[in-house]
Amino acid sequence: MSSDNWPTQTPPTLRTYAIWIAVLAIIPLIMVFRSKEQQRDGTINIKRDDAEMTAAIARARASLPQFWKVFDRRERGESDFALKVGITDGNGTEHFWANEIARTNGQTMGTINNDADIVKKVKLGDRIVIPEADISDWTYMRDGKMVGNYTLRVLFKKMSASEVERYKQMMADP
Repeated sequence: MSSDNWPTQTPPTLRTYAIWIAVLAIIPLIMVFRSKEQQRDGTINIKRDDAEMTAAIARARASLPQFWKVFDRRERGESDFALKVGITDGNGTEHFWANEIARTNGQTMGTINNDADIVKKVKLGDRIVIPEADISDWTYMRDGKMVGNYTLRVLFKKMSASEVERYKQMMADP
């Protein structure tokens, strides 16, 4: 066989190398941005002065004595008590759910139950003291239904219809 029967290949050009390098550089960037989006999926940002959220927090705070009454005297199988707590540091304010609630010696304690997005001084699993002034919502389960969670209703306007329906089915009072 002579070499005339072999297909000829031209060597890759500098442009071809540049394209491959660009593609290989972009793929990790895309993966980083996708992972950051996925980390933020559970977080819905609301403006600090949102009137509906302010009203929901006021309603939750006004009904906090009801939460404590049930917490102290669980007569109907109530469980999964949680408080939403506003935490502020130099990066801003973020509201976290705290579970494993305990009240001893005049202090309320809880365990941070979601990842931080803005605030850096707490993280998932941290056990914290919860000042009553920092509580922005509360919830517990009764007969398989969620009671409280007033701030969730405000977030409905930012959720898909299927998400809203799923949450409403979980709530004792949607």
